[in-house]
Formats: sequence, C-alpha cells, structure tokens
Amino acid sequence: MTTNAKRNTAGRKRLKWGDKVVVPWGLDEIVGEVIEVYGPSPRHRYAKVLVPVHGPNGETLAQREISFPHDSLRLVA
Repeated sequence: MTTNAKRNTAGRKRLKWGDKVVVPWGLDEIVGEVIEVYGPSPRHRYAKVLVPVHGPNGETLAQREISFPHDSLRLVA
C-alpha cells in the first residue's frame, strides 16, 4: 500500500447510523441509508444499508437491507 493510499483511507469519514450514502448498483448508483456498521477491524468493516426497490414508474415498492464493504460507499454531499 502506498503512502497516498494509507492517507486516503485514514482520512475518510467513518460511516455511522443514519448517514445517507451512494451505493454501487449494477452499472448505476442509488442512494441508501446506513442502518448498521460492523466488522472485526477497520480494514474489514461493512455497512448494512437500507435501499429502495423501485417499480417501473419510479415509485418505491419496498426497501431492502443489503451489506456493502465500507470502502465501496460514498457519503451523499
């Protein structure tokens, strides 16, 4: 790991309950809400995110809890 990679990882904000995050979703991205953060160490941390399931007309049909690696999520600006 390079010095820059270490600095970038250490400088990232740690996710917490209630944070709005951008989630990778196939070739697209969606916005979800963090409902749990867990993992044995900072290098192996995951976030359980509540994501909407949209119907063909864009309406929200349901919400699902899905776990993602902490590093794959971005905070909504």
